[in-house]
Amino acid sequence: MRNILFFTALSSATSNQKTPSRNDEDDMQDFARNFMTAYNQRDIETIRKMYSEYAVRIDENGKEMTGSDKIADYFTQEFHSKKTTLLLKQTGLTWSDADRAWVAQGTYEVYGRTIVYDIEIQRKGAYANTMIKDKDQWKIAKSVLAPLPPSENVAVVDGLYQAFAKGDVPAVLAVMDADIVWNEAENFLYADNNPYIGPEAVLNGVFARIGAEWEYWNLAGIQLHDMTNDMVLATLRYQAKHKTTGKTIDSQTAHLWTLKYGKITAFQQFTDTKQAAEAVR
Repeated sequence: MRNILFFTALSSATSNQKTPSRNDEDDMQDFARNFMTAYNQRDIETIRKMYSEYAVRIDENGKEMTGSDKIADYFTQEFHSKKTTLLLKQTGLTWSDADRAWVAQGTYEVYGRTIVYDIEIQRKGAYANTMIKDKDQWKIAKSVLAPLPPSENVAVVDGLYQAFAKGDVPAVLAVMDADIVWNEAENFLYADNNPYIGPEAVLNGVFARIGAEWEYWNLAGIQLHDMTNDMVLATLRYQAKHKTTGKTIDSQTAHLWTLKYGKITAFQQFTDTKQAAEAVR
């Protein structure tokens, strides 16, 4: 739905009554290349100057930030937590009657790895940048990002989490390959029998033990990221309470899923093992 709204809003805000000149098109292509270079060189000051002072940035989740300083701070935090590369492909330039400005459209891809856990990242989407000239320099006045439609793999993993939230264990097991290889994080409570081979082993060795030992075990803030090589990365938090000790955990977590032909063939957990270990004592 968010993709539909993004492209509907874009088409309604633009018209083809004004045709860009060759210079305008070249300028926008140069701008995209320069932005990509600044990002990949971690050049925060150059990035800051590429936005107007009161620029608005709306990310893929609808989160809005205003001002070139705040936008630069966002990229600073991203560079501190991730080692990523940006690819931009500008695909169009249209005139917005509403904004009286050019809107540069294209696609982007961010790929690399997290600094913590060294987890692979690949994020793709579309962008629409409203461009203005400030002292003969092109700048972004408004940037709207939207994710590309989810892949079949993301849909499978999303369905698994929804089934888990409903307590529908058979539905969770149904999307697992008969020979799934399941690994809990090293030194985690349930890593003692790694790897768990097959859905039944996962059910008895992981799910059943969690149900027996914890008052509740919730997965919060799940975000899914489509990856290369038929993998899906989920970032989330474990929020749980132990039955015996009454202690709780709220731990940063990541799940890396591998799929083939719509079935999950492998799982790797990454989490704060210390919190869980202390909660059972």
